[in-house]
Amino acid sequence: MDQGTKARFDAVLSRCVDMHVDMPTLDKASASRLLERTANVPFFAHSYTFYHNMIHGFTPHDLARFAYEHDLHGLCLHISDGDSLNVRRMNPSERDCFRRLVEELGLQLHLEISSTDRQEVDTVIECARSLGVRNIRLYARHEGQLSTVITKVFADLAYACDRASKYDLYFDYEQHEDLRAAEIAGILARLNDPRMNALFDYSNSLNAFEEPLAALHILAPYIRQAHIKGARKIIEGDGWGQLGVPQGAPEDELPGARMLYDLLTLGDDKPQVICFALEQEVDYYAPAFRRASDPSDPVIQYREPSDTPVDPTKSRERLLSDERRWAVQQIGWNRDLVALFREHARAVAGAAGGPDVPAIAKLPQATYGNAA
Repeated sequence: MDQGTKARFDAVLSRCVDMHVDMPTLDKASASRLLERTANVPFFAHSYTFYHNMIHGFTPHDLARFAYEHDLHGLCLHISDGDSLNVRRMNPSERDCFRRLVEELGLQLHLEISSTDRQEVDTVIECARSLGVRNIRLYARHEGQLSTVITKVFADLAYACDRASKYDLYFDYEQHEDLRAAEIAGILARLNDPRMNALFDYSNSLNAFEEPLAALHILAPYIRQAHIKGARKIIEGDGWGQLGVPQGAPEDELPGARMLYDLLTLGDDKPQVICFALEQEVDYYAPAFRRASDPSDPVIQYREPSDTPVDPTKSRERLLSDERRWAVQQIGWNRDLVALFREHARAVAGAAGGPDVPAIAKLPQATYGNAA
């Protein structure tokens, strides 16, 4: 085996990982499986990556074209993203036009909402059905005693499960800064419905005073989608906030490489995670919601939907260009990671061929009017 490749693999996977967490080891069987899982990783574009662009003219159509032009499998789109041109506000003709574009480009479309309110669930279902979408992300924003919040979330998700069964849909509940992984896993276990699972976000566990890698391992049986990003922990008294940074930058304190590896290996006969959404959130800030000093049944504070403040030191043109630049950089960083995984797996499995890069998404070949 190439010891240099192994050393790089171990160094990358151990970055920002607690020293007490065991490092993965590959034998020939697991290395062959890793090669299969990394042959065509389903990376998606995410609308939040273009948060400020979407306030200033970047549309869902533009997001679809970005995903296609960068050989991504699809796009995760919040129904409110895109200012006046968002999916929520589209009329039937506009939605039909958007659906045709997504289908023409061979992309998968997943929708997202920032609530579990029944009216909002019904709204996203109506959007999904008109766009041919089957996968939807949601999260709750209830306030009050934790025990009361959990009861409300369970009731909300039970309603969503009923609607999902009726319309052949799937919902994934995101751990969104207030509930901890074990609390979400408990709700999902009680529901015991294959149409309701989890979306794992790389950084949101910090605000619930929980290390992301530990949260991933608790939620592992339920994870179907993931939000990939970079962030650093902000100490706020006896709690933690988070600040978004470019993924892979020196300021990124998340064990991103290890989380990607662990997510890729979930599932026995086939990959469990169907979507790795590249959600670069530079300058995003969220405060601590849970603290070390919390009682057993703490009060969960209400929160507004996520937003990213404007950097006052930048012009609008620079801000919008930076968002697009960071988006492209994140694609390259994650594909380089996958290439390293494959290089090490080849060395362990004894597979023929040298280091390679993962195959691009299986999109239709472009056709040109002047083609012979």
